[in-house]
Amino acid sequence: MDLSGAGTGIMVALAAVLWFLYLLPSWVRRREYLATERNATRLQRAMRVLAEAAEVPDEVRVEVSAREALRREKLLRAERRRRDAEERAELRAATIRAREAEIEAARVEAAARADAARVAAAEARAAEARAIAEPRREVSRPAVPVVGPLRPVASRAPLNRARRLAGLLLLAALVTAVVQVWLIATTGAVAGSWLVLAGCAAAGVASLSLQRAIIARARARVLAVAQPVRRRTSSTLLDAEPLPAPVEREWTPVPIPKPLYLERNDPPRVPVAPAVSAEELLAAAAAEAERALAAAHAEPEVVRFPARPAAAPAPAAAPVAPAAQSRFAQMGVVGDVEQQLDLDEVLRRRRLG
Repeated sequence: MDLSGAGTGIMVALAAVLWFLYLLPSWVRRREYLATERNATRLQRAMRVLAEAAEVPDEVRVEVSAREALRREKLLRAERRRRDAEERAELRAATIRAREAEIEAARVEAAARADAARVAAAEARAAEARAIAEPRREVSRPAVPVVGPLRPVASRAPLNRARRLAGLLLLAALVTAVVQVWLIATTGAVAGSWLVLAGCAAAGVASLSLQRAIIARARARVLAVAQPVRRRTSSTLLDAEPLPAPVEREWTPVPIPKPLYLERNDPPRVPVAPAVSAEELLAAAAAEAERALAAAHAEPEVVRFPARPAAAPAPAAAPVAPAAQSRFAQMGVVGDVEQQLDLDEVLRRRRLG
């Protein structure tokens, strides 16, 4: 009983020793790792404290100042680019407004011309109607000058609208010029400022020229209305013949040309060979190969060369005959082999046919 208890204790002690020997290196390595980490942390803290306590060298100060100056320069450039973009946008908007004003003025002028043309056409039709309706006899009457608006005066609404539009354009040009001058005085002049001022000047000139043209047109209309009109007091009796009625032309269909494909002759039809499947081609090639192999096996393995004829004694004066060809000269030379079926050529012909 004592020996069994002692054996158990020995086994437990041996297991504990083995576990200790197994865990001791890991524990030592873990302890060294933690100590190294603590030392590195302390060293970093010490270096940080020393760096904060030490004076900043002039090179570092100069570098920081240069970086700050570069950053501020970048900010100024960005602000300048933004201002240039805004000025370009304003100039573009002013150009668009001026173009729209010119288009509106042209439209108003075209409308006025159309009104004048309609009035002239109405006057011509009225004069023609009066000439037809008057009696066809001579009537002598004293010429009485008639002064007054015999023809209708075109509406002045388009001219008024054009005058208002020209005034608005001039006002917008003046306001834009004043704002741009104020911006130049406060922030400085750039390339876009002069462009804006030039656009304002062009818009003002266009507005003034448009107003001058409107005033001239209004004066011309007033003078045309104030001119005296003399009425015709005599007429000649004429035999009016009825105008022939216009002959209505009947529509005649235009013949359509014959399509070209109907005039062409049909091309000669080429008989199409029946398609050969790949399996049949492969079977034919295999049969041809088997036939060639059987023919090769049927040939004799040893080829006998023809015997050389005996050389006759030549006279002394005769020239020396050339040596006969050796029987080993033709060894390794392959004769004509029967050409087998080319599968690629067959497939190519099938695709073409």
